[in-house]
Amino acid sequence: MKKALLIAAILVGGSSVHTFAQNNLLNTVASAAGAVKTVQKISNVAATAKEISGVLSKTLGLNTTQNGKLMNIFTKHITGTNSIASLANSNMASYASKLLGINTGTLSSLKTLMTAAQYAKLLGLGGSKGSTSSLLGALSGGNNLSTGAASVLSSLLLK
Repeated sequence: MKKALLIAAILVGGSSVHTFAQNNLLNTVASAAGAVKTVQKISNVAATAKEISGVLSKTLGLNTTQNGKLMNIFTKHITGTNSIASLANSNMASYASKLLGINTGTLSSLKTLMTAAQYAKLLGLGGSKGSTSSLLGALSGGNNLSTGAASVLSSLLLK
């Protein structure tokens, strides 16, 4: 019983630290907006979401149900990044803040969708270099992604 309570306390405390870290990161990114990588505006949202889902499904070993949900998550993500694209030219601090919010929401959805092992592999795709080329090289078929799909994934997964 004591072990169960200890584990529950750690989990609750860990999520509070995670939320604090996200809020702290949000403030840091918004204040250092000049360092934010902008996302390319995507003209064909559905095709790009399908392209990303296909590559991530192969790389992470997702099942059919997960793949369908993954497409929906990326459709929502791309629609969100498209809606803030004009801010990148007019108000970079606001763009950075909104992009971080979109990315945080997407990562949360992905974490819920995937197993712990799949999600950990997803987060490690960029490698220690954290470059777009290392990210694409880690994906099954990543070097064949369109520039739009690569832009979406690199803005989400590379820091």
